[in-house]
Amino acid sequence: MRPIRSRFPRTSAPDAGFTLIEVLITVTLLVVVVGSMMGVFESVQRSEAFVQNRSEALDEMRLAIDQMSKDIRQATSVSANSTPSYIDIQTYVLGVSKEVVYQATGSTLTRKVGTGTAVPIQTRLTSTNLFTYTDAVSDVSLVGLTLSVNPLHRPDTTLVLSSEVRLRNRSTA
Repeated sequence: MRPIRSRFPRTSAPDAGFTLIEVLITVTLLVVVVGSMMGVFESVQRSEAFVQNRSEALDEMRLAIDQMSKDIRQATSVSANSTPSYIDIQTYVLGVSKEVVYQATGSTLTRKVGTGTAVPIQTRLTSTNLFTYTDAVSDVSLVGLTLSVNPLHRPDTTLVLSSEVRLRNRSTA
């Protein structure tokens, strides 16, 4: 006698596929791994943005310090009206004697040449006390510069650059 074949053949265990529990565990582990990778990626992205903002702020500060140093170094005199937030100097601009005024008000440092308009050269200042004079203001030979700035999007961080500039062309009375 022949065995009767069933219309629904049996499948063995290896051919059955995955159980619902196995699929759920695999998906859960995948979500955990992808989630942790996204957290690391976000952290790296925030760190990169901070470094870039800090670098841009430092570049702006260096340009401002360089410009002020050049003007003060070539100055022949410093006005007696100068204060820690304001300096009025007689200096050379492109080989021509000009009056140059730097003034810090609020969070902005401006530069004014002659009778021209004041041009902002630094923003986001944390202090307007930028200039220190080692001698009496009437006979200045050395000026200290200190810029302190908050980088963009980082009000809790303060960057500080300092320099000292000796007047080379100072006229002696």
